[in-house]
Amino acid sequence: MSAILKDCKGHVHFIPSGGGGGVGFYKLEPKINAAGGGACLILGIPLAYQEIVQPTVTLDDKRTLYVFGSAWSETMINGVLLLGGNRTQGRTLGALLDWYEKNRVSKRPEPVSLSVGSKTIDAYVVGLRLDAANPAINTQNFSIIALTSPES
Repeated sequence: MSAILKDCKGHVHFIPSGGGGGVGFYKLEPKINAAGGGACLILGIPLAYQEIVQPTVTLDDKRTLYVFGSAWSETMINGVLLLGGNRTQGRTLGALLDWYEKNRVSKRPEPVSLSVGSKTIDAYVVGLRLDAANPAINTQNFSIIALTSPES
């Protein structure tokens, strides 16, 4: 990976808050630590809640809606890695992969905390997707896949 990014143009990134903390609206706990002059920014945490229901219509046109509770919902925590200078040798990417290995549901049975504005919910980390690095601006997009539940 570092060989691909070695010839990137240098960029200066000013991040007022620590890695993983975003700029204040989106937060993820535990945070993804910045490494080697890079940073990890959370760009969005889209949430969607869903109920488990069974709608039924009878022959005399009576409608009944059975409600069984709330379903698991999947969310994708979208972010971007600022990969730092060409001397960092992919340490920012390594920090993200280390965070995922420590916090995925098979290693950490308790949830992580997601904050969207003033709302905080629990989520279980079940996957990670990395896009190809962009050598023109020295960034790499990622998505953390998590399951949420309103009762968690």
